[in-house]
Amino acid sequence: MNDMEKTLRLRRAVGKVAAILCVIVCFSLIDTIIAGFRQSATEFDVLPGTSVELNGLTAEKVKSGDEIVYKSSSDFIQISIDSLQKGHWFGNNMWQGHLIISPDAKAGEYSIIVGIKDINLQKKHDKFLVRVYKDYAKYQQSFKSVIKRYIDISPWVFAASFLPFIILSFGYIFILSGKIENQMAKQKKAVIYKVKNTKETCEIFFGLGMDHGIKVSTCLTVFNDKGQPVGTAVVNSANGIDSIACAELGCLIKPGYIVSVS
Repeated sequence: MNDMEKTLRLRRAVGKVAAILCVIVCFSLIDTIIAGFRQSATEFDVLPGTSVELNGLTAEKVKSGDEIVYKSSSDFIQISIDSLQKGHWFGNNMWQGHLIISPDAKAGEYSIIVGIKDINLQKKHDKFLVRVYKDYAKYQQSFKSVIKRYIDISPWVFAASFLPFIILSFGYIFILSGKIENQMAKQKKAVIYKVKNTKETCEIFFGLGMDHGIKVSTCLTVFNDKGQPVGTAVVNSANGIDSIACAELGCLIKPGYIVSVS
């Protein structure tokens, strides 16, 4: 096995690794998106002794947080109203606060109704469902993200951890590709990077030029991706590092095929 074959095998191996890493990152992003859609804005999975942010709309205009009241199914589940503001997108009246879970809260499902003072809570309200878990192991099983549920890592962090390796992989592939091109150029070979078919002829573009001894009327042999000869071509234009050749009629050529000086 010569040096070029070794380099080609190495590039293929690194390419497979990079492809696997890209699939993992894509899976992480898809997992994040699906988890976001599955997470309801009115349902909360929590542990005792914790608090989470929550917000809701107010059908009526209110002047202070004191006008926002709530009714909880447990004395250990409470809400604190922190502020009133306009919605970012549609300018609706909103309240923001925290859902506070007492350390003494028992595992189970609880409900909280939030509304405006002096208005019947059964008619105009926001209703929240709170699930309290007795330990972290049970709580972890409630995560909507598959990655976070099984390895307890944010899918964003999981995806980001692979990005440096993907960048390094593609950088190494770029270096190996340059090395392969140089090795091929020494053998008077090059990869066809563009094919232009017309009614009269088939033009092929490749990375060998006058610096490599190529000149107009140089005869070339074209090989497919399996190394089998599929036709011939003649150079009709060349500069220092690139050339254009016309292939014989009926020759089926694709980008990625190899040309070699006959």
